[in-house]
Amino acid sequence: MSTVPRTDPRDAEVSLLWRRVSLAVVILRFVIPLAAVPLIPFLIRNQISLLVLLRPQKEFLLVGGGQTRFLGEPGVLALLLAYLPLGVLAVTAFFVVGRAYRTPLREENGPAWLHRAVPPRQLELAQRVLAKRGPVIAVLGRIAAMPPTVLAAAAGTSDVAPRAYLIADAIGALLGFAMAVGVGLALGRAYEEGGVWLTVVGVALFAAMIALVTWWIRREADRDEGAPDTAAPTADRA
Repeated sequence: MSTVPRTDPRDAEVSLLWRRVSLAVVILRFVIPLAAVPLIPFLIRNQISLLVLLRPQKEFLLVGGGQTRFLGEPGVLALLLAYLPLGVLAVTAFFVVGRAYRTPLREENGPAWLHRAVPPRQLELAQRVLAKRGPVIAVLGRIAAMPPTVLAAAAGTSDVAPRAYLIADAIGALLGFAMAVGVGLALGRAYEEGGVWLTVVGVALFAAMIALVTWWIRREADRDEGAPDTAAPTADRA
């Protein structure tokens, strides 16, 4: 006997129009960065702003900041304008899709494309850390190596208020942008004044900071809040 997937009445909160628009944006947000992979070697040398537009990642913002310092272009404003469409605005669509498809995402019984765009293992990690730390994790996730799209989808499947989460995500996105471009500008200056080795040290420190924040987020997700404190004295036994 076939089973019918359970539905959550809250899945109907999102209108059909917003579902369709959000799904289109999610598909574009998933496909465009993949299609840009073969272009990376060319774009990273000649069109870093276009590369940020297609793949809004920290490492490319870092390179853009360095090129701005070293070559005088593309400039911080150009990088920001390139970063906003897929790096910030498109992430909102993942929240809407998470809200509209919360039951299929939670139970992993949705269409294949949905689970490709929002991998179940990453979603489960994001759901756990959101349950413990709330929307503030959107800010930290933008600094760490956590996919903002998956975090937004996880927030959509939860009871987090849309305004609270999306404001936190926007703040985190701007902080992450400022941090990556700012470090890139500093590394460009370091290359001018201290050579390649000083730049390598700076990149290593930047990567270590991201890894540390990522480790903390994963630790928070895995920590069992109900576990007893080993440092606390044990109760008297009868």
